[in-house]
Amino acid sequence: MKNIINIWALLFSLSVFSQQNQTMYFMKIPQANITNPAIYGPCRLTFSGLLIPLSGQLIPPIYLNYNNNGFAYKQFIHHGTGIHSDSLIMDFPGLINKMRKVTYISLETHIPWFVASYIWKDWYFSLGITERFQTTLSIPRDLVVLAWEGNGKSLLGQKAMLSFLGANVNWYREYAIGAARPLNKKWTVGARAKLLLGKSNLWFRNNNFTWHTNADDYSYTFDVDMDIRASQPIYDITKLVYDYVQDSLMFEMDTIIDMNNVSSNEILNKIIFNSKNKGLGFDFGAVYKYNQKITLYASLLDFGFIRYKQNAEQIKAKGTFYFDGWDIQPYFQKNDSITEAHTQAFTDSVIKLFDPKHESKAYNYWLPSRFYIGGTYQFSEKYNVGLLFRSEYFLKRLHAAVTLSGNAQFTKWFSANLSYTIQNNTMKHLGLGFALKFGFYQWYMISDNVFGFIYPQSTRTINWRMGLNMIFGCKKRETSTMLNTNFVN
Repeated sequence: MKNIINIWALLFSLSVFSQQNQTMYFMKIPQANITNPAIYGPCRLTFSGLLIPLSGQLIPPIYLNYNNNGFAYKQFIHHGTGIHSDSLIMDFPGLINKMRKVTYISLETHIPWFVASYIWKDWYFSLGITERFQTTLSIPRDLVVLAWEGNGKSLLGQKAMLSFLGANVNWYREYAIGAARPLNKKWTVGARAKLLLGKSNLWFRNNNFTWHTNADDYSYTFDVDMDIRASQPIYDITKLVYDYVQDSLMFEMDTIIDMNNVSSNEILNKIIFNSKNKGLGFDFGAVYKYNQKITLYASLLDFGFIRYKQNAEQIKAKGTFYFDGWDIQPYFQKNDSITEAHTQAFTDSVIKLFDPKHESKAYNYWLPSRFYIGGTYQFSEKYNVGLLFRSEYFLKRLHAAVTLSGNAQFTKWFSANLSYTIQNNTMKHLGLGFALKFGFYQWYMISDNVFGFIYPQSTRTINWRMGLNMIFGCKKRETSTMLNTNFVN
């Protein structure tokens, strides 16, 4: 019993900050191939995407994913009590109590411009063009404690851990081509190669930062080791260096796109059609049919990088600063220039100590890779259950989720999936997905957390995927190696 509790605690501790496609993995729609390139169905030809005439505009494809592994909105902003009962208050003690050591807040969206697939003999071929935007903000708990308490209470005599403070933003376009086929009656394998064109990137590659307050004399010690990288098409930093002659920090930049003298369409064209930052990515997948009841799945996604070269900047700073007090004598002077000079001198000495360095140098940004492993048990031709584990390595930490799902093909035209997921340090994730077929159209809608829309003030997760597929030649294939073959009849 103790071992079972320990295993459950381990799974719960890992279940934070997962990008979500948990419910869709075992869903009977062509989009399941996104999560595992070895999964495909019996439709000979499929089309989807925003650029498909009529269907792409009738029900445009949508993917939105929000994650917060630390707190829900109502735990920070809610109605007060007593005389403040009719007002909204910011509850910092409540926020601090709910936050993790490092809280991650992420937002992700995909725009599938065009996606198609074709079955030829035993081969399944796919191609797609997708715009992908990912952003993550990481907030150390001690930063909020400092903002609320100052450094003279719970952090007195302790090191305030401010490491991992930062943001990661990555916008890129993905051109993908994939292939899959059965090797024998047991194994089906698939792979996808992707050309990546980076549009803009901000990457806090490293940020180790601590602040220690001495309990005896209230002196401060700051330790900083920072490495920030960025690339975008708007401006170029040409100089960021400490001038020892003038004893000041020198900063210069050139404007590449003058926002005041060009139209918004020109700006969008320069960004959207930017192809100066190229990269490669790969997806791999496999399906193993253990017997007539049990099928096992595994996939590795987004293994690759983007080489950012356009206006690529690297800023590094490292050092230790000891502060034992502030000379307030100059601030009693009536001459403001003396006060300003004293402040500037102190600021320059701090900057000089950390010795910021700047390089205009290309860099490789590695995508956060994701790994899935799971399986299904087939109760009957129409019903099965699935168990799925998902992990992602991001910012030197493992982030994971575990999902249990029930999957059903009720009729030839209607299938549905119900899921339960542990992630973001909470067990309150009930997912639902369904697909409706009418003529040569298939409409699907999926959410890994339907409560996120019903109770948004209480949720840490909002997830929604919807779209319309055009499907042709959907006949049931009589082969044991085609593992997801009954979703359209």
